[in-house]
Amino acid sequence: MKRILLAIFAVFTFSNLIAQEYRIIKGGVTDSLPIPSSGTDTYAIYTPSDYTPEKEWPVIFVFDPKGRGATTANLFRAAAEDQKYLIASSNIKLKSRPVDSIIKTATAMMNAVLNTFPIDGELVYTAGMGEGAQVGSALPLLYNQMAGVLAVGNSFVNSNYLNRNNPYMFIGMVGDKDYMVYEMESYLKFYDDLDFPTDVYYFDGKEDQWPNSAVISNALSGFTLEAIKKGARARDEQFIQKLYENEIGYVESLRRTRNYYTAFEKLERMEEKYEDLGFEDDIEEIKKGIKQIDGFRSQRREFRAAVAFEKEQQAEYDYLLRNDIMTVNFQNVGWWAYQVDELEKLKNSQNDAKKNMAHRLLSYLDFVSRREYENIINSKNPIDSKIFISVLRTAINKTDPEAYLKIISLAGSDGDHETALLYLEDLLKTGYSDMESLYSIEGALDLKFSSEYNEIVRKYLGDSKFYNEKTEEN
Repeated sequence: MKRILLAIFAVFTFSNLIAQEYRIIKGGVTDSLPIPSSGTDTYAIYTPSDYTPEKEWPVIFVFDPKGRGATTANLFRAAAEDQKYLIASSNIKLKSRPVDSIIKTATAMMNAVLNTFPIDGELVYTAGMGEGAQVGSALPLLYNQMAGVLAVGNSFVNSNYLNRNNPYMFIGMVGDKDYMVYEMESYLKFYDDLDFPTDVYYFDGKEDQWPNSAVISNALSGFTLEAIKKGARARDEQFIQKLYENEIGYVESLRRTRNYYTAFEKLERMEEKYEDLGFEDDIEEIKKGIKQIDGFRSQRREFRAAVAFEKEQQAEYDYLLRNDIMTVNFQNVGWWAYQVDELEKLKNSQNDAKKNMAHRLLSYLDFVSRREYENIINSKNPIDSKIFISVLRTAINKTDPEAYLKIISLAGSDGDHETALLYLEDLLKTGYSDMESLYSIEGALDLKFSSEYNEIVRKYLGDSKFYNEKTEEN
């Protein structure tokens, strides 16, 4: 029975730096492997089903901002199996740690894998999303043989710390509803100007989202092909043909769903990616076919118009937001609420370019207003400024409870009970139901014992902590 189980799960063992034995599943994800000298931090690893310690393997170190090591490793699993990568995926929760601690732990994780598994030192890559992309794109500063970085939705770039003698590949990925789409383009330009090899992938998604496994597979083929061109991986014509056919299949899916302009742009990027590999004529022929489709020109026109409008709108929002914050202009809060409402309507547009633009602008407004909110709330600004930025936050993001609670706190401590009660009710209208937090708001000690406060809580939650039935009878 024991031999049967070993055959099914294809388990092997290895010894790490402290001589402990672990069982690693070939063709599967093994989670919770310890990172030496980092306390309780761990990582997950995927090894292809034909893994053998007799040869060296490429490895991709993956960083998810929420530390979902096994889940994220599974996103890379199909690509890793087909293209023969080891995937080491961090369980570090990046949002709750200082940067220096994260980099130190990430470096320890890399060292553990590099010293434990048979890794090809010239084929080491990183991948990350959001904060994880910033971590992954910073690691080439510490590992100067890095072969490539895949950054989803964000990146770290600093020309002062870049090793120009090691032009690693940079692959940017960003959702078409992510406000970081133009920032990603600036990252790509940064690397292009330095003659680093680059590629970019746009996918159906928004900020803080990974693309699906098929898109990840197509993206990682950029690393694979670049290594083949440099002679770091063996050139297998059948394998290259398979990678090409997978990407052409994705183009065909875009064409069949009438995303003609997106398909055309994808083909243009493929021309450079598959340069000198014998597919130039085929790609050019498919491009010509798409350009002849009736909807192509209108989609291209709509896309360009939406991009131009969006960039102008972002600049206008930046200017007006700074001006209103500086002048504490409560009269313009209604205008911001109107802008948000109009963008929410545009999210339902039949025009994909306008719909995606609306998503990005809403996310951008949410991002910049939150950034200003945190700066002002944590500063020594006067109470009027703090109340204003909190009110503005509720106009831009109507479902985020933090700003509502802050208004209740500030207004309550300032004796403005009318404003505090108004925003208490607005908060409860959003569906907020954490009664304990409503009775632990700083600065609202007198307010939370009042009949008015408790009546509003009882109205929406069906109960209150200090409700007086005699008040109801009167």
